[in-house]
Amino acid sequence: MAKIAGLKKILLVFLLFGLFWVAPIGAVEEEALVVDEEDQQKADLLKKEVEAILAETDSQDSDRLMVKKAFCGNLISHRKGDQELSVEVRGQEKIVRYDDETVIIGITREKITPENLEAGSYLIAMGYINRLEPDQLLVKRLVVQETPPPINRESFFGIVGDISSEEEVFVLTQNNLVFEVLAEKADLSYRDEDDKLAAGKFSRLKEQDKVVVVGQRKDDNGRVEASKIHIIFGSDLDNDSQKAE
Repeated sequence: MAKIAGLKKILLVFLLFGLFWVAPIGAVEEEALVVDEEDQQKADLLKKEVEAILAETDSQDSDRLMVKKAFCGNLISHRKGDQELSVEVRGQEKIVRYDDETVIIGITREKITPENLEAGSYLIAMGYINRLEPDQLLVKRLVVQETPPPINRESFFGIVGDISSEEEVFVLTQNNLVFEVLAEKADLSYRDEDDKLAAGKFSRLKEQDKVVVVGQRKDDNGRVEASKIHIIFGSDLDNDSQKAE
């Protein structure tokens, strides 16, 4: 019996030691689990904050890349499935993209649908381009208009005659031809003392100056509406009025 009692005591001691070691281990595992959950929550929160910052940055970068722009030209083709128009703008093909929010105005000033657009129509497309894709326009408003008549500009070389400073009009003699040049909207240029191209005012123009006029004839009445005037040779180069204004 004494041996049995001693054996029980030994077993009791082992049991107590077992409880001592098992309990702390379980507690540590539970604590580690709590710490892991807290770390995961912090990591998830940080991830969301980073994603929000990146999204905001991407949006700001995208906004900075977008620039207001307008394309004017004739419609070449219409890819309806891609909501895409090809427009000829000064001899170059530009891509115009529209969406369900794009406002399209017909030639009679009423709203129309993209299906009403016809090849050859003259379009004014207003919207935004991405600086990285300058040949593509996301259009917000599209207006159909009559195709404007071509602008036929000519060059006229001659000698300046009578000048009307108030009206900014002068007479140009070219061989046996005489033209009345309307210069109100013209840009005037000349060569300065250093032989560099410079811009000047109409008052710089003097009689007997030799000039080149770029402009468009007004009907066939001998009048030319000038867009550019360049003084090739001044009639009084030594005069103070021919120096820097």
